[in-house]
Amino acid sequence: MKKIAVLFLGLSLNIQGQDPVFTNAQQSLVALNPSFAGSNGLIRYQSNTRMQWMSLPGSYQTYYNSVDAFIKPMNGGFALAYSRDDQAKGTLITDRIDLTYAQHFNLLNNKLKIIPSLQVSVFRKTLDRHKMVFGDQIEPRRGFTDPWGSQLTQSKSNVDFSSGLIINYNHFYIGTTAFHFTQPDEGLQGPSKLPLRSSSFISYNFVIGENILLNPMLRYEQQKSFSNIQFNINALFLKHVMVSTGYRNNNTMNAFVGFRHHYFTVSGGYEFSVNNTSPNSAGTYEIAASLTLRNKEDRKLVKDFERW
Repeated sequence: MKKIAVLFLGLSLNIQGQDPVFTNAQQSLVALNPSFAGSNGLIRYQSNTRMQWMSLPGSYQTYYNSVDAFIKPMNGGFALAYSRDDQAKGTLITDRIDLTYAQHFNLLNNKLKIIPSLQVSVFRKTLDRHKMVFGDQIEPRRGFTDPWGSQLTQSKSNVDFSSGLIINYNHFYIGTTAFHFTQPDEGLQGPSKLPLRSSSFISYNFVIGENILLNPMLRYEQQKSFSNIQFNINALFLKHVMVSTGYRNNNTMNAFVGFRHHYFTVSGGYEFSVNNTSPNSAGTYEIAASLTLRNKEDRKLVKDFERW
């Protein structure tokens, strides 16, 4: 199984890749859409860890950390994010740094917000060729032979650009993002463009009394031949207890629970396939945490998930 996983990884060096996407989008807002930079009105830190297929050899792990802030004199938001995507336990690692600016335009007495954004990124892909060794590469007399030769580069760096847009009216949000619209070269075995990823979402927050908030969200992602559609219902009970459940791509369900304080949140969840073809296939875990600083009058209020 490990050999098959690495084989697919090797093939991926020659084709166009797919971005990792977090299921718990409310705990990685700037990753969902860069126009969320500064959306909580002051300062926010969010982190998310995705551990995919942990019981299988060559699992995938993605780490994401972002800090964003609203700059009142500019009426805009800045965000700085770092992410690491680890494929097959260090075989292929992608490190990425994102710098985002989002301009907030307020209309209709601040009920309507139009927020375009621009994101500049630097990424580096690193391949550990020592972990791509198979039995048929070892000869009795000469020992290990490297079939990749000089055709395979061990690292590749480049600059990337993305742009986003969010329209927010009261508790309603709709947004779209064009990730990698410059399609930089990420190839380790000859030129290979990073394909454009289009991402759209729509959500609404239903405030039920002072203690309950319901937030249905629909998201659609498209990158080359890969597509992802997800529907989740997020809920906040008694101002502190977070619960979420959803369905993705007609075969995957997820559930998350968490605690929300005036200054921080912690949450965890599990995603699993409902039509597994293999008894050994494993689910995916996500663990998230955030720290938020807001104006004093906003701290104890039930705010939209997108503004936390």
